[in-house]
Amino acid sequence: MIITIRDTQIQLLAQRAIYLEQYKILVIADMHLGKLLHFRKKGLFVPAITVNEDLELMKKLIEEYNPHEVVFLGDLFHSEQNSECGNFLEVIALFPQIKFILTKGNHDIIPTDFFSNAQVEIVKERVLENKIALRHQLPRKPEPDTFYMIGHFHPGYLIHRKARQTFRLPCFYQYGNVLVLPAFGKFTGLFIPEFSEEGTNYVIINDEVIHIAK
Repeated sequence: MIITIRDTQIQLLAQRAIYLEQYKILVIADMHLGKLLHFRKKGLFVPAITVNEDLELMKKLIEEYNPHEVVFLGDLFHSEQNSECGNFLEVIALFPQIKFILTKGNHDIIPTDFFSNAQVEIVKERVLENKIALRHQLPRKPEPDTFYMIGHFHPGYLIHRKARQTFRLPCFYQYGNVLVLPAFGKFTGLFIPEFSEEGTNYVIINDEVIHIAK
């Protein structure tokens, strides 16, 4: 699905990311790499995986869209360094022609030396034309004339069906001058926000992004 904001076409991808064609930018929020390994280290039961599906999906998206930039909207890693850091380096090394940018999030506690050595640029926000800002979360005092694309919340949408069945699905959520991206990480969980009457939900159902009206 493609929406237009301030003369910028934004392709909402069912793979829980967005692509900005006119800028050749792929935007990914909240991958939380290493989350399962972090939990396992803490003694919590989590699924055992041999291949990080999130990194594989990121690789496929890069190959499909061939962006000039990949912007991570924060929380690229869940916590301290573990083996997923090496896996990440192996994937981005496949694309030396691409600029990788991280708008630092609250979970990004890995030393900056790791990112500089990986040639991942760390910024507070990536500002496009028409005052569109890509960042992890809203600033304390948002600029009224700026449109923000953020992550952080892991938005989901609750669908009610017959026989009291409910489904929690990831979604893109737009309200006012803000577009919240779903978490890219498969094991991040979903937060069901109190959607405002003026908000717009773009829900990911299988391989489609569907606009669901209030």
